[in-house]
Amino acid sequence: MKLTINRQRFLKILNIVNIAIVPKSPTPAYLNFKLVMKSNELQVLGSNGELTISSTCPIEENGKNLITDYEEGETLISARFLLEIVKKLESDIVTLEIIDEVIARISDNKSEFKLNSIRAYEYPDLDLEKQGEEIVFLAEDLKKIVSQTAFAASTKEVRPVLTAINAKGNGNEIEFVATDSYRLAKKTYYINQDVHFLANIPVKTLIEVSKLVEDGEVVMTISETKAVFSYKDTNIYSRLISGDFPKISNMFPSNYPYVLQVNSNNFVAAMERVSLLAIERENIVKLAVSSDKLEISSKSEQIGSAIETIEDFRYTGDRFEISFNVNYVIDAIKAAQSEDVVLSFVGEMSAFKVSSLDDESIVQIVTPVRSYY
Repeated sequence: MKLTINRQRFLKILNIVNIAIVPKSPTPAYLNFKLVMKSNELQVLGSNGELTISSTCPIEENGKNLITDYEEGETLISARFLLEIVKKLESDIVTLEIIDEVIARISDNKSEFKLNSIRAYEYPDLDLEKQGEEIVFLAEDLKKIVSQTAFAASTKEVRPVLTAINAKGNGNEIEFVATDSYRLAKKTYYINQDVHFLANIPVKTLIEVSKLVEDGEVVMTISETKAVFSYKDTNIYSRLISGDFPKISNMFPSNYPYVLQVNSNNFVAAMERVSLLAIERENIVKLAVSSDKLEISSKSEQIGSAIETIEDFRYTGDRFEISFNVNYVIDAIKAAQSEDVVLSFVGEMSAFKVSSLDDESIVQIVTPVRSYY
């Protein structure tokens, strides 16, 4: 195996694929890039067993040669060292040559490195098939879906299914839901297709996909066991998380007796100021609202108290008080991406809804906490 390749393009591919590689993988082969030089392209593959990324570089693109002087073949090379070497080289092109199947020589016009390589057959077999329901997204739409839901997923592995975003395709709409059991984010995305599927997609996968895509289209392929995201020359394969995702249908009451509408920026700024003293009880603040007054307050026995009044708001209902984790509400409001936000309440110890006036497709649910002042 041998090739000479544009260094910047090679480095970009290595950085993308390296996302899937875990430094302390229990499977030694997964510490390597798998490089496959074919007749028409170079394929670089990386995996940790749960997430796999494959990215390719064509021989020629837009009339420009990206790869020259190549011989077909495949090998495994340390991801850590190959990435660092290519990053530090200064020439525009890099030559990679496998000698006697066990030595990888990486060079430019000034430097030469020799790394131990491994025969490609020692890499675990991976399922790289793309079968199942195919859904086409605009890259900007997928990024928005992730930004409006991923923050609500759990970061703890105690209940693995809560580290996923539950995607449910039903007819011409897909519902994306994330929850850590204290808050919930739901985004409905409408498509010009008829789809039917249910999948728990790891939130980490979706976050990485959203970082990678910039413009154009992204194709998501869903099967019973995996999700595949295809974008330009890159495919991201992710195992789905097994388990039953929490039912959410009973979390949206048909009637809310207390409804507050307020400017998002003003409300967030007020909560951020008041929360400066809310450090003893997990960032808890209290909201008190009536037809003519809206107050947000916090209290610390050791530090002191803070209170802020917001004058510009709309409210329907009797006087009402509720306490909550301020960070959860701030996250929900920022995800709504709306000039004004609507908070709808049932009772002081019932979960409440945070929604957007501009976009009915995004809804947030936050669980309140008991207040002691």
